[in-house]
Amino acid sequence: MGLVGDIEAVGHLADRVADLANVPSRAAKAVAFDLEGFLQDEFDEGRDPYGSPWEPLADATRERGRTEPPLTDTGAMRASAVVRPARGAGVQVTIDHPALPHQTGWQGPQGWGPARPILPDREELPVDWAEAIESAVEAEVHRRGR
Repeated sequence: MGLVGDIEAVGHLADRVADLANVPSRAAKAVAFDLEGFLQDEFDEGRDPYGSPWEPLADATRERGRTEPPLTDTGAMRASAVVRPARGAGVQVTIDHPALPHQTGWQGPQGWGPARPILPDREELPVDWAEAIESAVEAEVHRRGR
């Protein structure tokens, strides 16, 4: 029994299937860019990833000259939120000190502070995060398919 069909088309199909394995790592760059923008928007607007406003500044904090939104006076909080493509596939989103304690609230020698979540803290991703991931993956799948 011999082979019948367009061998060139079969070769193209095999190349296309092999290329699909690289979609997550290629999409991760676009996703990281979008998520970084979402985090910056949170700081600009003083809200969590789901759109809920952060707790406002305490009166004593405002009396010291701080203005809304919270977590934005020096840029340190914003700088401690990092988004980058992970090795292989995926995206690494991290917050470090000084922003990390604000994710769930903090207590220390200076007093206490309310939770002002910077990263998603629920089982489901925020809609804009999920849409960015889906859009980037779809774009990469279709980009190589032409």
